[in-house]
Amino acid sequence: MRSFMMASWSELPRDILEEIAQKLCHNDLYQFGAVCKSWRSFCFENLSRLPKDLPLALCYPRPYGAPILLLSCKPSSDSRKYACARNETVDRRLFLPEAADKWICGSNWGWLVMAGFRGKEVSLLNPITRCQIRLPSLEGSFCAITKAIISLDPTSYRNECIVMAVIMSTLWFCKVGGGKWKKVKGCIRDIQDVVFYEGNFYAVTKDGSLVSYSGKDPNAEANVLTSQMQRRAYTRRYLVASAGSLLQVLRVYRRRYKNLNNHHHRSYQPNINWMGAKINRTFKFEVMELVKGNSSVLRGSKGTSEINHHWCEIESLGERSLFLGYNSSMSVPASLSPNGTGNHIYFTDDHHDDHVSNFLFSNSQVRAWHDAGVFNFEEKSSKSYHPNHPTDFMPSVWFTPNPW
Repeated sequence: MRSFMMASWSELPRDILEEIAQKLCHNDLYQFGAVCKSWRSFCFENLSRLPKDLPLALCYPRPYGAPILLLSCKPSSDSRKYACARNETVDRRLFLPEAADKWICGSNWGWLVMAGFRGKEVSLLNPITRCQIRLPSLEGSFCAITKAIISLDPTSYRNECIVMAVIMSTLWFCKVGGGKWKKVKGCIRDIQDVVFYEGNFYAVTKDGSLVSYSGKDPNAEANVLTSQMQRRAYTRRYLVASAGSLLQVLRVYRRRYKNLNNHHHRSYQPNINWMGAKINRTFKFEVMELVKGNSSVLRGSKGTSEINHHWCEIESLGERSLFLGYNSSMSVPASLSPNGTGNHIYFTDDHHDDHVSNFLFSNSQVRAWHDAGVFNFEEKSSKSYHPNHPTDFMPSVWFTPNPW
C-alpha cells in the first residue's frame, strides 16, 4: 500500500490514461494535460484516439503552440468563448471568473495581462491553470494600459520577468514581484507597439521609428535604430519577431460612418438598434523587415542612434502566418495556423480608444465598430473572422495555451 501511495502520477499505465481521456470533455482535458509532462505528452502522441472536438492547439508542447482566439464578451462575463479554426462553430467556453470586469490588454507565454476598469488592479492570469500573479497597482484613468507584453515566462523566470506596457502612448514597466510601475526614462512618445526580441524590448512609433531598450534594465540608454517614416492616417503599426527577423507590419483601414437602422446597411450587423456607427474596415497590410547595417553610431538627447539600420518591404511571409491584436504579436509556422497554410495575417479589433468610448458612453446612439479577420497576403484580400459585436466591450485576443 505504501509503495502505491508513493507512486508518481507520471507512471500511471498508458492504457489507463487512454481510458480516462476518452471519457473527458475538453474543459476537463485542460486539467488532464496540466497534471504532468507525461500526461500532456500522452495527449500529443495520441490525438487520433482522443475526442474529435478536442482543440488540437492544446496538445502542442511549448514553445510552438497554435494560437487560440478568446472571443469578445460583455464585461461581467465569467467565461469566454474561444475558437481554434476559421470556420468552426463556436460553442466552447473557458471558465474564467478571474477575468470578469477585467480588461485583457496583453497576452504571451500563455498568460494574459489584465487591468481593472479604473486602471488600478493589474495582474497576470494563465487561462488554462487559472493561476494568477498580482502586479503592482497602477493609478490612472479607465483602461490606461493600451497594450502590455511579458518579457519571459513568469512560471519559470518569475524573478527576472518584466512586464512592459504602453500607457498614454509612452512606455512603463514593472518587475513581477516588484514594488511599483516605472516610466521608462527618456521614453519617446507616440508608441504604438512593443515586443521582446533577442533579449531586448523594441518599440515602434506612429511614424515608424524603431527604438530598443535593455531587457534587463529598460531605464538604461535607449537606442534609436531607424529614422522616421511618413506618418499616415488610419493606420496601426505592429512589431513581430518572425523566424529570426524583426518585422514591422502596417495595418491600413478605411473609416466610414453608417446609419445602421437604414435597411440598406442592416445586413452588415442585423442586431444593432443604434442610430449609427463609426466603422473601420482593414483593407491591406504592408510588411517590412529590419535590415541591420554597420554600427555607425550617433549620440544625442534621445539616446544612441544606429543610423544604418533600415526597413525593407517584403512581398511574402513564406510558410508563416502572423497574429496581431492585443496579444504580443506573433509568427507561427503554417502547420499551426488555423487553416494549415502560411502567408496569412490574422488580426483582431484592438482600437483601444473606441472600446473605452463604447463603454463610457454606453447609452449613446453612436457606436464604434471594427473588423477582425484574416488577410491573404498573397492574394491581398481579407475575410471576416469572428468579429466583435458592438455590445461586447471586451475585445477578442489571441493566446497560446501553456499549462506548465
